[in-house]
Amino acid sequence: MSILQNLGRSAALAALAATLVGHPAGELQAQAFPTKPITFVVPFPAGNASDVAARALGEELARRLGQPVVVENKTGATGTIGASFVAKSAPDGHTLLMTSTSFAISTALVANLPYRPLQDFEPVLQVGGSGGMLLLVAPDSPAKTLAEFIDLARRNPGKLNYAHVGRGTIQHLTMEVFLSMTGLQIQPVPYKGSVQAITDIISGQIQVMFDSPSSAAPFVDSGKVRALTSAADARSVRLPSVSAVPESGIAELRDFRVGGWVGLLAPARTPEAVVKRVNEELGAIMNAPAMKQRLLQAGLEVVPAHSPAQFGQFLQADMARWQAAATAAKIPKE
Repeated sequence: MSILQNLGRSAALAALAATLVGHPAGELQAQAFPTKPITFVVPFPAGNASDVAARALGEELARRLGQPVVVENKTGATGTIGASFVAKSAPDGHTLLMTSTSFAISTALVANLPYRPLQDFEPVLQVGGSGGMLLLVAPDSPAKTLAEFIDLARRNPGKLNYAHVGRGTIQHLTMEVFLSMTGLQIQPVPYKGSVQAITDIISGQIQVMFDSPSSAAPFVDSGKVRALTSAADARSVRLPSVSAVPESGIAELRDFRVGGWVGLLAPARTPEAVVKRVNEELGAIMNAPAMKQRLLQAGLEVVPAHSPAQFGQFLQADMARWQAAATAAKIPKE
């Protein structure tokens, strides 16, 4: 090798060293990311709020990052199959979990999860909240208000049925907490999905269920079902005509607040800089007025911009809340 070649090689190495000093490894990873298509794993069927959010945000994220964003529905076991898949995926930011409240609930109800919720994931961001859970009845139900429904159920102990979409789902646990607080006796009937359950409410085969605004809002809008109340502090932007629980003045339910959320998680050990970049890119996307409206139509109210650490704190608090709810309702882990 000639002296000139040696000098050239030394200069190149010096330039590379200077670049590395000026740009820490994490920053370089974030700048290079993504190097291939990104997959949003949704652990629920198509049409679910998580699925809608993944597809809406994925379209815009693909444009911003110059790589396709694929949405893959890995359903089953109340979301744990998809979550387990992501937990075992390469921690490089290319496989992410778009999940919901069920992720937190499962920690309270599933005895042997195939992953560690706090240790095997990195929080990225909370996309939005789905508002308070809605108490639904048929349009011709004799109960026109929450108080009237409670009175109806008390006069018919064990004679009414409620629908849920699987043990450990937010629909199931919300009703069980409601029953434990009111002392009502209503029999559970499991369904494979909200649409089937609501169809049987419309026909009168099932008398009542709790469901999220993201699933139930179109049926409420069309008058096919009646929402008696929203388990929130105040009326939602999406369904302003539905009264919130505090408006009922029912003493037993003064602390009854149950709402869902949708959020994004990455496998543990995903580089901090990559997590930060995805957080910032999606934060910008979902706070655009058009996207806010699109998500609102799906029943999701976008939350203000926040850091991954803040979402992590929210997630831990939500897990603790559902554990307390399961304990209060005397629902054991299985």
